[in-house]
Amino acid sequence: MQNLSFQMRLIKNILLCLVFSLSLFSNLTLAEEEEKKLAENFTLKSQNGKNIKLSELRGRVIALNFWATWCGNCVHQFPLLNTYYQQNKDKEFTLLSINIDDDLAKAKRLIRKRSFDYPVLLDPLNQVSRLYSVSDLPTLYLIDRDGYIRYSLNEKQIKQQKITQQVIEELLNE
Repeated sequence: MQNLSFQMRLIKNILLCLVFSLSLFSNLTLAEEEEKKLAENFTLKSQNGKNIKLSELRGRVIALNFWATWCGNCVHQFPLLNTYYQQNKDKEFTLLSINIDDDLAKAKRLIRKRSFDYPVLLDPLNQVSRLYSVSDLPTLYLIDRDGYIRYSLNEKQIKQQKITQQVIEELLNE
């Protein structure tokens, strides 16, 4: 009897976790069900002074991460983003981290301190963040090989490592 009660609690907890995960990622399927939206093209300077143009990366799966130095959650997500980058960099995956600080000196100090393995682009006039209608930070857009925005992830979704990695792999396998 006690064993049956334990099993029932276990099943209940598993179902609750599943429901929570599904609700957390429920908007991930919306981009596929609705008409696909082509990612807006842009050119921004990287932390190294190199111009990076989004359209030149067509054929790769691209993650666009929008962040700012004043956003604590943004800064805390850097190790996760680095994990996604390291796991996928050899599979035609590109991560572009777009800083939206208007104070370039402050942004550059943090970039040097963190030593990113992937390009950090500087958008001090918020032209690209407006182009993508970024309203919350951090925000991560996943773009397929054909240049269409397939997913938009918020802070909580970015932290769900297993699910986010599965989404990236799904796009890489298309």
